[in-house]
Amino acid sequence: MTPSTPSTSDVASGLLAALERTGPRPALAWYEEEGRVELSGHVLANWVIKSIGHLHDEIALAPGTEVVLDLPAHWKRLVLALAVWSLGGTPRAADGVRATAFLPHAPSSVPEVLISDRPGSGPVEDADEVLAVDPISLAARFSGELPPLVHDWAQEVRASSDRLAIALPAWSGPSAEPVGGSDLAGGTPGPPARLLVEDDGLDAVPQVLGALLAGGGIVGPASRVDERRAADEQVTGRACSSQR
Repeated sequence: MTPSTPSTSDVASGLLAALERTGPRPALAWYEEEGRVELSGHVLANWVIKSIGHLHDEIALAPGTEVVLDLPAHWKRLVLALAVWSLGGTPRAADGVRATAFLPHAPSSVPEVLISDRPGSGPVEDADEVLAVDPISLAARFSGELPPLVHDWAQEVRASSDRLAIALPAWSGPSAEPVGGSDLAGGTPGPPARLLVEDDGLDAVPQVLGALLAGGGIVGPASRVDERRAADEQVTGRACSSQR
């Protein structure tokens, strides 16, 4: 059966279901200094589910909550943005972090929730909740010193349930966009799209969602993926930034 694009309110549940259908096949390949990291559909869904549970249970993130992601591009930043949108929140980029069309800079006011790889600086003491995150794939805990009351996300999120235990509110992020070469594109079905993305894909979220919903995946960041790697990853196209 050809998957269809879910309505805006059903994006989160549709995305998680699609990732579970992808199962052991790769949904995300990430290149960093430490090497290549691959997340299957099941594993990527698990990270999003655990992040949703942690933000809901430990941070009490509610619809409309602004979350500042003071993080460099990384697949963890993408996971956290997906979790925030799933809970109806609004992710923003911090000053000094490259903004995108779907992660614009936050207003100058103090954020309700701050997620940062530098929790010892910035408006930490004024934020209601602060999460420390190392943008390193295999980091089991935050490598730096944690200020008082700051959450170590890598440690805490692992304790969250592997099952989604809450009813999700309306998705607050962008809608999915059908991607050429995937089952969502219409016409003769082809292999699911496997998109090369700039950074972590947050500048092309509709296309990223379209690829994942169709059983495809993403590969990034583009700056670390040469032609040989792109061929090895079976990249079918490049996501186009929506930044204007």
